[in-house]
Amino acid sequence: MSFPKRAYRSAVEKFCLLLLVILLAHSSLVLAQTAGSLRGQVLDPSGAVVPGATVTLTQGSKVLTVQSSRDGAYSFTAVPFGSYALAVDAEGFAHFSKANVLILSDHVQQLNATLAIAIQQQDVQVTGEHQGVSLSPDENSSAIVLKDRDLDALSDDPDELQNQLQALAGPAAGPNGGQIYIDGFTGGQLPPKSSIREIRINQNPFSAEFDRIGYGRIEILTKPGSDKLKGHIGVFGSTSALNTQNPLAKDQPSYYLYFLQGDVNGPLSKTASYFSSASYFNKQNQNIVNAVNPANTATTLNVVVPNPTTFFYGSLRADFQLGKSNTLTIRDSINRSTQTGGGVGVLNLPAQAFDLNNQENALQVGDTVVVNSHLINETRFQWRRIRNNQVADFSTPTITVQGAFIDGGNNSGVVRDHQDIFELQNYSTATAGTHTLRFGTRLRAYRAANYSTSGDNGNYIFQSLSQYTAGTPQRYQVTVVNNPLARALIFDGALFYQDDWRWKPNLTLSYGLRFEGQNYISNHADWAPRIAIAWAPGHPGKTPPKTVFRGGYGWFYNRFTVPNSFSSSTGTPYIIRTIHQNGINQQSFVVDNPDFFNPTAPAPPASQVGTSSTLPTISTIDPHFRAALDMQGGIGVDRQISKQVTLNATYLYTRGVHQYLSNNVTAPDFDPTTYTVTGSLPDYYNFQFQSGGVYSQHQLILSTSARFHHLSLNSTYTFNEAKSDTQGVTWFPSVAQNPHLDYGRASFGIRSRFFLLASYSAPHGIVFAPLLAAQSGTPYNISIGNDLTANNQFNARPTFGTCGAANVVSTSFGCLNTNPVGLGEKIIPYNLGVGPSNVVFHIRVSKVFGIGPKTESASGANGPQANSNVSGRGLSGGQAQVRIDATVPRRYSLTLVGAALNVFNIVNLGTPNGVMNSSLFGQTQSLASGPFGSPTPGNRTIFFQALFAF
Repeated sequence: MSFPKRAYRSAVEKFCLLLLVILLAHSSLVLAQTAGSLRGQVLDPSGAVVPGATVTLTQGSKVLTVQSSRDGAYSFTAVPFGSYALAVDAEGFAHFSKANVLILSDHVQQLNATLAIAIQQQDVQVTGEHQGVSLSPDENSSAIVLKDRDLDALSDDPDELQNQLQALAGPAAGPNGGQIYIDGFTGGQLPPKSSIREIRINQNPFSAEFDRIGYGRIEILTKPGSDKLKGHIGVFGSTSALNTQNPLAKDQPSYYLYFLQGDVNGPLSKTASYFSSASYFNKQNQNIVNAVNPANTATTLNVVVPNPTTFFYGSLRADFQLGKSNTLTIRDSINRSTQTGGGVGVLNLPAQAFDLNNQENALQVGDTVVVNSHLINETRFQWRRIRNNQVADFSTPTITVQGAFIDGGNNSGVVRDHQDIFELQNYSTATAGTHTLRFGTRLRAYRAANYSTSGDNGNYIFQSLSQYTAGTPQRYQVTVVNNPLARALIFDGALFYQDDWRWKPNLTLSYGLRFEGQNYISNHADWAPRIAIAWAPGHPGKTPPKTVFRGGYGWFYNRFTVPNSFSSSTGTPYIIRTIHQNGINQQSFVVDNPDFFNPTAPAPPASQVGTSSTLPTISTIDPHFRAALDMQGGIGVDRQISKQVTLNATYLYTRGVHQYLSNNVTAPDFDPTTYTVTGSLPDYYNFQFQSGGVYSQHQLILSTSARFHHLSLNSTYTFNEAKSDTQGVTWFPSVAQNPHLDYGRASFGIRSRFFLLASYSAPHGIVFAPLLAAQSGTPYNISIGNDLTANNQFNARPTFGTCGAANVVSTSFGCLNTNPVGLGEKIIPYNLGVGPSNVVFHIRVSKVFGIGPKTESASGANGPQANSNVSGRGLSGGQAQVRIDATVPRRYSLTLVGAALNVFNIVNLGTPNGVMNSSLFGQTQSLASGPFGSPTPGNRTIFFQALFAF
């Protein structure tokens, strides 16, 4: 059918008329709204603020100039709509320039400028907020930098924030996990989110400056003070009435949590500023017991035990400008946490409860000196004063039934752990031609004093419920405490040198060397070479590249000092245990098949356990002990897909040697081919720290980063395959003489992980911040629950048996023999089990309301004074009216947040019970932890938050 010409012309005319109306409306809108704003901070390479920098915004003949304030802040207001060029100049730093800075109408754009120190005969072009790839080793696309609105997507709960950062960083290679740095130092409590300026994840992974593997590293930089009085007051909370019940609790009482926090910052003088913050966290937590009922072993016990927790954190930071080239920073923080009903949950019955009272003070002093235009020196000092106290609620003997329950008094007893940790750093950054050099030293000392009565209440161990009901324990262990106090002074130190050489315009070669050493172990000299390369094929060096290929290799050592410093707290140094258990201060005894069992009476005296049937135990360090070494190599490619989107693909191979484990080196010989003990019992047991473990790990990491006008996102997928014969320093091999027999899938070998963090600015100033995390199942070990290998551990694994035969159990893993002694059957692999996969989706919705007068003048005057130019209309009085408007900056703001954690109420289960002698074998008795857990005892958590800024 033909279309009539008259109708065709009419349609065309209507279309043209509509287009004209749209163009006129758009033109009038542009004419009506022609001004925007640009603000940000000027920072040096270490992230410190740079005051007094000259910031210039240029468009043709139009030039606007301001100076950065004492907190490094700059601001341009009432800037006409259009594209501009930004330039920053400061004494001792290279020229910073960024083209195509788009100023939008009625919009405040944030753009920080990080300056490099001056480099001879080289023009430094910095990409700023532009999403691109770079040849700089600090700008690898696999790195994630969170600031401004990206931080808004993260939780304000310190524990939940740490879980999210760990998930975003991805799994670090090896059993030791990653590291968290706070203003350049490892360890310590995470500061409140409101006091965090920037978070850097996985940046420059092969730098010689850092001791541990770079993938999994998190660096947190706190905010400095400002030249005007500013601050926040906030509160958030949740209650059980808003949340879904824990699916593993049959009768769950009510609970709550709330969090109060505030900060204030401003000037101390013309050359000094401060930033102070404080927060208080109160959580009516609950621990859920899912265990066999000791009163009736044919039934299970499901009990919810209150576990109230409080936490206080306070900090004060002061920044002093000591002349044009010297900045002094002093930061002091304090945190206090209390907990009652700790140590309970899953198999640990309510009698296992203990109380905790932990305290920590951290003093940090930093001095940054711009020596000249080619050299910056940074000196940092930290003193952490830690006082941790733990007291068990009951002192009756512990009763352990393998895989079924743990009752009686907690075997930890009374522990008072006091530590003073001192750390001194002196790092320098220099330039020479096309070389950027980084070099320095770190010295660290741990002064530890530990009071412990652990083990003095005794522990009756049963391998099965039938032994328990018969009252015939398989083993009794007790510690006779002669001197409960152990002291140690532990030192470690390091030197490093790093050179980032811009060899060619499209090729950067980075190489470095690190030297480390410590006391209390046999080797005191560990060399750690590092090398990395970044190449942009065909790139002439005048414009940003589109593709960069990267490669790197390095050695990384793990100090034998304290448990993993990724945690906010610091554990007792491992060396303390060898001082306690030296056979003089404390004497531990093992009694096999004791003829006594009284669960309510105090532990039998030393005279009763000191018979011929007992074996004393000591703890030592292997005389050939070495620092654990991770050797990692990787190749990858960074690709800029568009101006807003970059992709990265990285393959990593890591080989670990001298990995830590514990072993009973005096255990009798055992033949794994026949599953029989061939040697006789020794005169004593020697539980020794060793460094003979190995692991092998392959990782493929795919990451995406996108920055649009209203949307930003970071996503990471990791494929991981890892095998190991040790799972960490306190892990015991199943056969003492052959630790490599346990070589198999590592506990840290979770096959697949995915993490997505996004922030979307919707109309009307509403911000949506979704977070998605998913992972495949966690490997777990299957054991019999018996000490068939005579290593004084209950970690013997079953064998593949004949279905239907005696002691053979049919499982999803095959027919497994729980008593394979003398049969010559094959032992099942380590970590044969795989737990359930986990997935969780969170969402935060926030809205900022501007309150009161505008902070910028309508005349559009630029410069630092513009921020303090208030229209004179207050919150009340005269003709003033309260204005609520988020489109332009106002003197006050109120942010309202509503969030749902685990929006779809998915039940994420933990790993199942792997003890075959237990009636709970194969059952999951707890929910998943980490990013898949909940800050409340419920499953889906909803909370609300309000934040007032002034």
